[in-house]
Amino acid sequence: MNNIEERLRDAMSARAEIVRDDQRPLPAPRPSHGSRKGLIRVAAVTLTVAVAAFAAVKLTGPSLEPQESIVAMSQSSTVPSEGPEVAVFLCKDGDVRASCAGGEITAAERKNLQLALEARPEVESIRFEDQQQAWDKFRREYEDNPQLLKATTLTDMPDSFRARIRAGADFSAVAQAASELPGVSVSVDQACNLDNAPPWGFIRRLLGRAEQCLFPGKGR
Repeated sequence: MNNIEERLRDAMSARAEIVRDDQRPLPAPRPSHGSRKGLIRVAAVTLTVAVAAFAAVKLTGPSLEPQESIVAMSQSSTVPSEGPEVAVFLCKDGDVRASCAGGEITAAERKNLQLALEARPEVESIRFEDQQQAWDKFRREYEDNPQLLKATTLTDMPDSFRARIRAGADFSAVAQAASELPGVSVSVDQACNLDNAPPWGFIRRLLGRAEQCLFPGKGR
């Protein structure tokens, strides 16, 4: 049993001890055939509550180090209005990921990565997003979180390449291939992120069918 399951079990046990037997509601009568729509609504509400409970327990679990949390959020990779991309984040000075232990990506590594992405048959086009552009987007995305913005600076933002993938092509193959090149911090398959978003992503994880969306760099 993992930590999340233990927290949910303890919460339910505590609730059971608080409510005495004489305070428990009587069993509901068996539903008639005409009440199936009501059952469907109840099932939907139950699923929503389960997802919310999972999220609440997850957020109260062990957290990342502050700097690592900022890096993770800066790489949250907001999906552009034109549709999902493969986002390839580049190593920078101070990057906490093991693949960036050698420091900032070199000019040669950056050029090699660009050429490799352009050569992929799945890639329709690529664009470069520099640190300032990433910072502007980050501030828009988290404008309702002043504490986070106060704790974050321009230098926390990584440069990235954004690859537009052809219709029907494999996003994951491009993301994984990019992660194996020197100078890459992490690659993100945004299409996969969308497929695994709540609530259906929660169900996929329960069933063990969630796909890998994030590919950490392999190092130099």
